Amino acid sequence: MSIDMSQLSDWLEKYSSNGPIAIITHKNGDMDTIGSGIVLCSAISADSKTCGIYMGGLAKKMLDEVDYNFFHIDPKRPVFPRTLAGLIIVDCASPSQVGFRLPDVPICVVDHHSAASDDWPKETLELIGDCSSTAEMIWEWMKLENLEPSPNQGSLLLSAIISDTGRFKHSRPGCHKRVSEISELSGVNPVDIIEKMESEDLNHSQRISIHKAVSRSKISEVGEFMVAITRAGTNEGLVAHALLSSGAHAAFVYKRQSDNVRLSARASQTATKKGIDLGKFMENLANRLGGEGGGHPGAAGWSGICDEVELESIILANLA
Repeated sequence: MSIDMSQLSDWLEKYSSNGPIAIITHKNGDMDTIGSGIVLCSAISADSKTCGIYMGGLAKKMLDEVDYNFFHIDPKRPVFPRTLAGLIIVDCASPSQVGFRLPDVPICVVDHHSAASDDWPKETLELIGDCSSTAEMIWEWMKLENLEPSPNQGSLLLSAIISDTGRFKHSRPGCHKRVSEISELSGVNPVDIIEKMESEDLNHSQRISIHKAVSRSKISEVGEFMVAITRAGTNEGLVAHALLSSGAHAAFVYKRQSDNVRLSARASQTATKKGIDLGKFMENLANRLGGEGGGHPGAAGWSGICDEVELESIILANLA
């Protein structure tokens, strides 16, 4: 599905003169939402701010030597200026994934997810593109505006793309061309980005926790797929990738958070090519169990209330 990103320019022209624009990231704070938000914010104006309730570990790591402006929002008491003209929400499939109640102002959504658990307000401008990452959509808009990426912007865009495609394993047509364009114009080498992302910074307790999670995984055969399910205390994404590396086609890793369960899943390129779509899977899980779910074919998540034994049974039943 091709999206005309000039609609974002038209939206900005219509509302930005009324006051500041807030760029909102989703509550999981992954590299794509944070990188896309900060780059878009820096490209719009000095009056805009990137805002969200959380920034994930990888995003913090990749921003370590980057000059950026990110405003943390208290989800219980979100505060915005009275003159707020509008919101641009990046890499977020539904309102519930923002993590706080949205103010009553014009909204534009820039996202690449096809699955969502709830709907945006009626008047929302939804720009949903068939890209591997939201960062690629931001780049397409920058090209329309004849904006060349600075080294910082290039680093963030490349980090977002590389992260969201699983090191290009789940890239869609056009992704490599965009990476080449960003790299050439910004002077940032994607290899340097990957090396920084993969540099080890786990402490001893994290390594032990990851090892324990992998060792207690349960393996099931669902049709032609090998599926691994386990419980983790930290670094669910790393645990899932470790399970894929050990031979699983799909890995589901859940973490207990007070009354809630957070489920993270990853699938191999072979599995997604043969029909596994974890984004739709998590959307169906949310429809069945409540909570919030969505994501990409190769990486997705769900959070809600469910017994752990029941959750494992539902995962296997739904996959079957």
